[in-house]
Amino acid sequence: MLPTDQLLRKKRRIFIHSVGAGTINALLDCLLEDEVISQEDMNKVRDENDTVMDKARVLIDLVTGKGPKSCCKFIKHLCEEDPQLASKMGLH
Repeated sequence: MLPTDQLLRKKRRIFIHSVGAGTINALLDCLLEDEVISQEDMNKVRDENDTVMDKARVLIDLVTGKGPKSCCKFIKHLCEEDPQLASKMGLH
């Protein structure tokens, strides 16, 4: 089994092309609450990117850069917020 950060890097393209704005916002809220990301990180993802795909790209890169523990939390929240996408990414 791959470490979670490597797993997310492998599934990055599926996430970027498939995730919706609502799921991104829900993930940002969950990750902020879990202290995986800071308020500044959250603002950066939300405010500095025009498209959903750009937001998704910045979010997944931010989380994978924080290591396996953060990736585990990201995956857990993704499974809760968008089970179909989590399944498509093979994260169950």
